[in-house]
Amino acid sequence: MKHPQVRKKSDNLRLLHLIIGLLIVNLDFFAVNIGVFAAPDPVLTKAEVYKLIKVVELLLPNQTTRLAKLKDVVIPRDAVKTGASSEAQLFFNDKSLIRVDQSSIFRFAPGLRRFQLPNRLALNEMIFTLENGTALILSPPGSVGTAVETPESKIRILAPSQVSSKSPELLIAANKNNQLKLSSNDLLSPANKASAVMVIHDAASHNTQIFALTDGDIKISDQQEKKTVALKGGQTVAVQNGLVGTVQEFDLQGFYKLISLASGLGPGQENLVAQEAQPVQETINAIRIQTLAALKNQTKRFEGFTRTFLSDALDGTEGDLNPRPQATVRIINPQVTTGTFIRRRGNTAVFIPDNANFTNNNQQGIRRMQVDFQAGTANVDGNTGIANQAGLNGNNATVSVINSDGQITQIDVFAVNGEQPKEGTPYRGSLTTGIARDR
Repeated sequence: MKHPQVRKKSDNLRLLHLIIGLLIVNLDFFAVNIGVFAAPDPVLTKAEVYKLIKVVELLLPNQTTRLAKLKDVVIPRDAVKTGASSEAQLFFNDKSLIRVDQSSIFRFAPGLRRFQLPNRLALNEMIFTLENGTALILSPPGSVGTAVETPESKIRILAPSQVSSKSPELLIAANKNNQLKLSSNDLLSPANKASAVMVIHDAASHNTQIFALTDGDIKISDQQEKKTVALKGGQTVAVQNGLVGTVQEFDLQGFYKLISLASGLGPGQENLVAQEAQPVQETINAIRIQTLAALKNQTKRFEGFTRTFLSDALDGTEGDLNPRPQATVRIINPQVTTGTFIRRRGNTAVFIPDNANFTNNNQQGIRRMQVDFQAGTANVDGNTGIANQAGLNGNNATVSVINSDGQITQIDVFAVNGEQPKEGTPYRGSLTTGIARDR
């Protein structure tokens, strides 16, 4: 028989071991959960429906389509479909944020960082199929580099280097139930900078338009990779029927004012970011560093061009990013206002001065026009004057109307690179008024 004090010590020792065991279990549990939130998961496994506007449906394999709800979890092979005037935002476990605009379908395909939206707008890690819709892809630092494919194009976004040769086999083994098939060339190391790219695909016209909102390694090529172009933040390119077009500058400043899908990424939009959930704020703020840097870089490019343009206007010639002969119309005492030119559907276009008080309910200062670049005709605010013209001048597009008293209104659209301005794309430009010298 044990002495009572010995038995008491033995009981205390067993209790201490039990407490230590519980502490170890709970510390392990705590460490596991800390690991989940400390860093993004390198392999995408799920997304959460973060925001919904109007009609958004959830398409689940072998199940009836139903309306999506906030906090619905999207896993591989699920899809989100947006209706007219609707929008869905998905927040992934690697902290990427995807905003899907109206009339689109976004499918999350299985595997390593793979998404899918129907028309085969595809990424190496993200696979998109986009039917007549728009998607904005926001990737924070540490996310894997992205390669996008459409039936006509390949788009590579921040793809700095490949991972080790061992990684494909390990990743395929970890995703064997998803039938993941990758080669070592398909796997890229994490990007060290955030990126933001907007992609629009029109299935009817077989046209894909890519807008780069950040600087970095963003390259677009055709499927055969016969032609490849690189984009800086504020540059766009179209791929039409498999042919890569000419790189054009679009107006980032005007873009952030007009494109609601990109809210929070532009200057002075900190209040919009503050309305988001904390994890989403972290993602957007990381991306804002790069979007604002790209805007600053584009502003420098435009400042250099605007100085040349103003000098040429005062000297009676037209400015351009590339030198060219003098124009036929010279302007006396030109009054130049910079702003944003946007071609709407067909031949309808608007010019929004930088100093215009532009809101949905107040559009004072906006100049409206009809422009036919093929016919070479135009009117501004319904006025055709005694002479008018629309055409391409070297790197710019120009619209002008001359009245009987010699007064001229001229809109120059910068950096279209010999092509008509694209519909829906904001371009940097200027509005010049004065007296036509030749009148």
